Amino acid sequence: MLFTACAPVEDDIFTTACITVTAEGNESITSVQAQVKLTNVNTRQVTTVADFNGTSVTVELLRGAYQIDIEGVATCQSPGNSIRMRQFRCQSDYEEFISRDINEVTLKTIFLD
Repeated sequence: MLFTACAPVEDDIFTTACITVTAEGNESITSVQAQVKLTNVNTRQVTTVADFNGTSVTVELLRGAYQIDIEGVATCQSPGNSIRMRQFRCQSDYEEFISRDINEVTLKTIFLD
């Protein structure tokens, strides 16, 4: 006798989002200390993460559309190799994280200083 069971694969509803912040102009961002707030557009569920690796953060989410808000401090390097800390924010009203693979998004910073 052989028994089998069919169970839904829960991995199908999740995806990995990789969010990277960049600067416009001559400066380059070398590291980021910030909080990312991801709001699911449909369910209004909020996920926060602050575990940046350089200029990117990776988070596991339910697949869907999200609003992204990032606020924090970035270490910036100019072409003359001078380094300074700058407050910044990033925002996107609509990003789709629907692929089963890694979903990559790059957001431009708005410096507050």
